[in-house]
Formats: sequence, structure tokens, C-alpha cells
Amino acid sequence: MSRSPFHPSTHPAQPGTAWATASSPSADPAPETGRCQAEGRQSRRRTAFVLGGLTLWIGAAVAASGQAPSSLPGPLAQATAPATPASTSASTPPPLAEPPTRSAMDANLFFQVLIAEIQGNSGDPGSAYQIYLDAARRLQNGQLFQRAVEVALRARAGEQALTAAKAWRQALPQSRDAAEFNTHILIALGRSKELAAPVRALIQLTPTAQQPQLIASLPRSLARLQDRVAAARVIDEATEPWRKAPLESAVAWGASAEAWLMAGRPDTAMDATRQALKLDASQLSAQLVAADLIGQQPDAEPLVKAQLARPDTLPVLRLAYARKLATLQRYDEAAQQLDALIEAQPEQDGHRVLLAAIRLEMRQIDAAEAAIKPVLQRATTPPSKDHEQAFLLMAQVADRRNQPSEALRWLDKADPKHEKLAVQSQRARLLAFQGRLAEARSSLRKLPETEARDAVLKIQTEAQLLRELKQWREAWSVLEQGSLRFPEDPDLLYDQAMVAEKLKRFEDMEQLLRKVIALAPDNAGAYNALGYSFAERNINLPEARKLIEQALALRPGDAYIVDSLAWVAFREGKLDEARQLLTQAYASRQDAEIAAHLGEVLWLQGDRDGAQKVWREAAARDKANETLKETLQRFGVQP
Repeated sequence: MSRSPFHPSTHPAQPGTAWATASSPSADPAPETGRCQAEGRQSRRRTAFVLGGLTLWIGAAVAASGQAPSSLPGPLAQATAPATPASTSASTPPPLAEPPTRSAMDANLFFQVLIAEIQGNSGDPGSAYQIYLDAARRLQNGQLFQRAVEVALRARAGEQALTAAKAWRQALPQSRDAAEFNTHILIALGRSKELAAPVRALIQLTPTAQQPQLIASLPRSLARLQDRVAAARVIDEATEPWRKAPLESAVAWGASAEAWLMAGRPDTAMDATRQALKLDASQLSAQLVAADLIGQQPDAEPLVKAQLARPDTLPVLRLAYARKLATLQRYDEAAQQLDALIEAQPEQDGHRVLLAAIRLEMRQIDAAEAAIKPVLQRATTPPSKDHEQAFLLMAQVADRRNQPSEALRWLDKADPKHEKLAVQSQRARLLAFQGRLAEARSSLRKLPETEARDAVLKIQTEAQLLRELKQWREAWSVLEQGSLRFPEDPDLLYDQAMVAEKLKRFEDMEQLLRKVIALAPDNAGAYNALGYSFAERNINLPEARKLIEQALALRPGDAYIVDSLAWVAFREGKLDEARQLLTQAYASRQDAEIAAHLGEVLWLQGDRDGAQKVWREAAARDKANETLKETLQRFGVQP
């Protein structure tokens, strides 16, 4: 028997991980006879386990050979067959015994599989892997290749699993399983440059009727790749035959659109969306991409509206459109879409919950309660997710009506055990605004940490509570301690930088944001925050522009980032550019701070009526916004 070319204790399981080995439990010294008996029992158990697994493998091999595995040879078949009634006629001849079914394995292969299973279950997966792979290559057998891959995966040996999978695909290029294993392992290893060929082969080897479903699932399957642009390129390369005649498919264009949307390339995503809907106007993934691109692409919303006018359009598109409108703070329009959805699907509690949340944003408290009531009438115990959200919204309704005890009662309904962070953070906020800050902070700190991220979220929640109360020094202290505990967490560092700005600790803020950028180069918020801070203080304007342009490249069309870039242009004296950018940002998101900036530019350009109109619209929505209040005070304008 040949040994594995790599030693179990040194070969990587994944990049940088050793082969996992089985460790035997230590035992206290025992008399020799007791040890022999124990070893005998252990050996019998291991042999039984291995032979059990071997029997399953032989059964699979027999099935693969096209023979039924149910026939047992000779006396064993008679011993295991059910008893039959005695013959009523002595002249009736006994039934002829069926010939024995032969396994597809010969003696040599049987021995190799047996040894491989013993090695694998004795803590030596490297040897088991090599035996299976050698046999698979010699016999060109897909089941043996698959077993070699499985042994490597179980030992967390990603590179070895990939080697076996590639050998499998090379030996049996028409094997769909080989292509599928190659695809999954390459995704897990993050090897995007090698992915397109096996993904295309997987599609080609899939039955034609099932190919659209597989193609549509590709964006979500490849979402595990960190490089989203590379993932989109893989999908385009793999699906190229299905995006050209004669196989051209709306599903393939829809998958491309979704992938490029996830990659942050709205122009490319929109091009693919148009092509998908040109081929099939009912292509859902393309419709949803178009809804997501509203505010970034000028023709996205007309396209969505045209789809909604079709009688066969699915409700999920209207829901996506309503959510997008709410995100853009176009609450009246979002509520109209949800009213239409509720009329069509009155039993869908999720529609009513979203409508109630929007009504609360619009400060329509009675209308919010009216939207929630039918949901409360259908509440279950324990509450469903929609019902839990309904309880939380009712707590907000009570809070807006200055009924703190009633609000706490609704929160107790949403989380009777006081263990859900989302609910308890709202409860802590209510306690804090009642003057019970110490109790609020204590309740947050006592929450269980059921997931690794919970500790960070608890720190962020406590700090946010202090920020809402404008207790900046206490918030700084909480985040500083949290950053000592989690020094590489970019979210904590970002929050700490925002508090540093409020404390006018600008050097600390800059250092923290640069560290965030180093830890998370795709964190658009960090680039934007640093650039905007420079613009707000009218310093380092060339770097400010560069930082904000980088943020915009990461999140194209983001209204807040466009607003930041406009403020840089304003500081540079480029009022026309600032006005154009702010008009674009405000059309996308009717935010009070964007309105404050747009109004200031309009005022300085002599359009005072336009400025006051924008400011008053914003004040009607959010008169508490600090930037808006400071701007109105500076220009002597009453809201």
C-alpha cells in the first residue's frame, strides 16, 4: 500500500490548515487483559463501522452497474428470506433460485476501499484520500473520485479536495457531479479566475428544462466571493452562450443584471436589465433590479411603472417599488403602492406592517395604528416576525402619544423574556428618556450574547443611546472601551470617529477613519465621512474631493455621498456644479440636510424663493434636523 505524499500533521486542510486527525481518548492504566478486551471491543466496533460503510458503497456500485442489489446469494438468501406457506401440491416444483448479483468491485478494489476506510477512520485521512484518488484515476470511476473529494473536505483540506475534483472533471468531462463539486470548491476557496469554465459546464450538463433555474441562482451562489466585480465577470463569461443567439435567454441577462447590481456597477446592470426585459417583459429578477436602480438610473422608474401596468405583474415587484420609494423618503407614493398591495392581498401582514412604519415616519399616528390593528387581531403565541414588528410599532405609537407605560407593555409582548437586542434597545431608549438611564444601560449589558457579533452590537447600541441624549463623552468612553476589546472592528471605530467629531477631536476622528479605510477598503461611509469633514471645515479640499469620489465609486448614485461632493464644490466656489449635484441628490432623497445645503446654494445664487420653498418642505418633514435649524437661523428664515 502506498502512503500519502503528504503527512497528516503537515499538509494543509485549507490554506494554512493542517489535515484534521482523529485523536484517541486517553485511558488510565489497566491490567493487560482488560486492555486487550477493550482493544478487541474497539477493533470490532471499528470493523463493524467500516464494513457497514463499505456495504453502502458496494450497494451504490452495484446500483451504478445497472443490477438490482436486492438478490442475495445461496444459503444467505434463504436464511434472510421471509417464510412462505407450504406448497399445497407435492408436484409443484420449487421456484428456481435467482443467480447471485455480482458487485462492480473486483478483489483488488475491494481491498483498497477497505484499507482506505480503515485509514480514514483511524485518523489518517491523508492516506485514505490518496488511496481513493489513485484508484479513481486508475479506474476512471466517478464514485471513487467523489469519495476522495469527500475525505479531503471532511479533513478541511480544500486544496486536496480541489485537486481530486479537477482530476475527476478531466477524467469524466461529461459528469455533472464533477462540474458541480469543482464549482462549489472554487467558490469556497475564492478562486474566481478558475470558475467560469466549470460553471458553464455545470449549466451545459444540466437538463435543458432546469437550466433557467440554475442560471437564475448564480448571483446568490457567487455572493460568497468577496470580489463582487469578479463574480459578475464569472457569471457573464459562464452564461455567454445564453446571452447570444440562438440560445439567448432573458434569464441569463437577468442574472447578469443582478450580478452587476451587487458589484456596484449600475450602468452595466441597467444595460443588462433592458436586454432581459426586451426578451421577456415578465422576467422578475430584471424587474427587481430596475426597482433597485431607481434614483441611480433615470429610466429605471419609468420601466418599473410600465411593468406595474401589466396585468400579469407579480405583487413582489410592487412591494419592491414601495420599499425603494420609502428608502428614498418618498413616503406618500410608497403608501399608495402599499394600499394597492393590501387591497390585492389583504391577508399579507407584512404589507400592513410596512405601511404602518411609513405612516409613523410621516407622523400620521392614527393612520399607523389603523394599519396595524388587523395584524394584531391575527397575532399568535409566540408571535410571528410580522406580529413582533407590529408590537414594536405599537410601542412607537404609544411613545409618540407620550404613553411610556403603554409603550413598555407592547415591548414586553414583543419580547417577554427580555433577550432580543432589537426589542431591548427600544426598551432601553424609552427608559433613558424617562430619566432611567442607568437602568437602561444595565439592561443592555445584561443581554445574552448568543452570537459572536452580539457583543459589538450591544456596545454600539449603548453608545447610540448616549449619542441620542447628546452625552458625547460617555458615548466616547463606551466606544473607546469597546475598541480596546475589539481593536479591529471597523464599525466600532467608525462610530467612535463620529463621536470624536462631535467632541471636536478632529485628529482622533481622522486617525480612526483612516484606520477604518485600512481595515475595510470598501467602506464607502468612511471615505465619505472623512471627505465631508474636510469640506465642512474648509480644509484639504483636493483630498476631500478624492475621498468622496472614491466613496461614490463604491456606492454610485448614493444621495448622501452626492451631497458631500456638492459641498466640496460649494467650498471650492463652484456654485453651478454644487447646485446641479444637490438637485440630483435631493431628487433622489428628500432629506433635511440635503435640503439645507441646496437651499443655501440657491440663496447665494439669488433664488431666494426657491431656497425658502426647499427649506420649508424639509422643515415640514423634519424640523428637528440640526443642520437645517442652523441654516435657517443663519439666514434669518422662519420655517
